[in-house]
Amino acid sequence: MRVAVLAHSFPRFPGDTHGPFVQRLSEELARLGHEVEVLVPYDPEMRAHPGSPLVIHAFRYIWPDRLHRLGYSRTLHRDAGMKLAAWVEAPLYFACATRALRRLVRTRRIDLVHAHWILPNGFIASRVARAIGVPYVVTLHGSDVFMAERTPLFGWMARRALAGAAHVTSCSADLRDRLLALGGGAAGAASMRSKISLLPNGTDLPAAGEHAPAAARARLGLPVDGRVVAAVGRMVDKKGFAYLLEAAPTILGGRDDVRLVLGGGGDLLPALSAQAAALGLGDRVQFTGPLSHPQVLDLLGAADVFVMPSVRDAHGNVDGLPVVVLEAMAAGRPVVASDLAGMPLAVEHERTGLLVPEKDPAALAVAVGRVLDDSNLAHTLGEAGRRRVETELNWAAIARVHDQIYQEATRR
Repeated sequence: MRVAVLAHSFPRFPGDTHGPFVQRLSEELARLGHEVEVLVPYDPEMRAHPGSPLVIHAFRYIWPDRLHRLGYSRTLHRDAGMKLAAWVEAPLYFACATRALRRLVRTRRIDLVHAHWILPNGFIASRVARAIGVPYVVTLHGSDVFMAERTPLFGWMARRALAGAAHVTSCSADLRDRLLALGGGAAGAASMRSKISLLPNGTDLPAAGEHAPAAARARLGLPVDGRVVAAVGRMVDKKGFAYLLEAAPTILGGRDDVRLVLGGGGDLLPALSAQAAALGLGDRVQFTGPLSHPQVLDLLGAADVFVMPSVRDAHGNVDGLPVVVLEAMAAGRPVVASDLAGMPLAVEHERTGLLVPEKDPAALAVAVGRVLDDSNLAHTLGEAGRRRVETELNWAAIARVHDQIYQEATRR
């Protein structure tokens, strides 16, 4: 089957952290025998991906090239609202993406379009599908549904995309239910629910010895001795890192060999650094700034505990299921995460990790402290998480489910 994947975030070069889940799912689908062509917005940093089975096309939507500012985690400010440049460039993006997708579908005789994010790509796919007559499926990731809820125009676009989609996958029940509410409340939910599947993301298992703790810490400049509590993600409100910092004095107090390392860049990095300083955490807390994907995996390898303290932010935005949670499980690390959105699809409380209420620094500190103080618990949770990735939450298994969705969509 010839498949066109439409996304606005995709690794621009090997090791880039923007949309690696789109790339890995697409590669596994190609290995199942599909001819997969990926359409993404142009970015000046784009480089080739040697060895990838994918054919990648980039469309330009503005000139000169340096003005390309949409996608690749640059569209939203703190994941809470569109930046001014995004509003200005959005009409050009929609027009050029639609034209590029229509051309790709026709010239390559595409059988199915897979749009990642219902906005903008699900809507673009719906326009092309109606004009040419090919089915399309949509994968929800979180910020797309959030933007549809905030703006009437975007809400209408999301409804159009949902109505015409052959199938939709969601990495959390929360996203599914919010999209159904946008689709027409109770009446819309009754007719649309059957076309939406809950399907978590996947990840890859590291090779034996890859990202080993001592070597990983050396590469990151971390002390080889002592213990590391790690958190990774963009520095935006919905990641909940401010609550982790509130919990840090309790986590670090009385545990002199423990340090907290927060990996990633983003709009909130200066504010979070100032918060850590105000709490008097000193060098017990380290901010790495932006990391490449191999560096993220090194930080997970260096960690004794991984924490994902996601929250529903003041605007209502919330994570779906961050792939880094699955990567921590694949590395055999015990996970402490918020009992929120798609997290329970991967982290089973007291089996593969510990779940805590969102925005609760005290509960977060207790859970992290339990893992730090009980090596048997840490080992049991870490091994159970790795086994779950081996059997269920890997890209090969997730791709097989998508393959079934594709087959059913094209049969219709």
